[in-house]
Amino acid sequence: MDLVDFATLERVAPIIRHAAHPLRLRILDFLLASGRPRPVVDIVRACGAPQAVVSQQLRILRELGLVRGKRAGSFVLYEVADASVRFLLHCIRGGSEGCA
Repeated sequence: MDLVDFATLERVAPIIRHAAHPLRLRILDFLLASGRPRPVVDIVRACGAPQAVVSQQLRILRELGLVRGKRAGSFVLYEVADASVRFLLHCIRGGSEGCA
């Protein structure tokens, strides 16, 4: 049996715990699906949540290293920064099939 090493589990557990919030997962899903960096206004529209709430969730995702923002004029464009997010969302969509 090939188990994940404990150091890796300790590293990813906080990321999974903090990402496991419906709005944060929606933000990550939107950013991945869009395929390009997006401004907060687009994320707000896609999530249907108030801007202040989306901004707070983006801050948490940035602190976790799951998204990054880059300034483009007066906007900050956000994109997924951690490729493992794609795998996490794939597992959510398909249940446990193919996620072992």
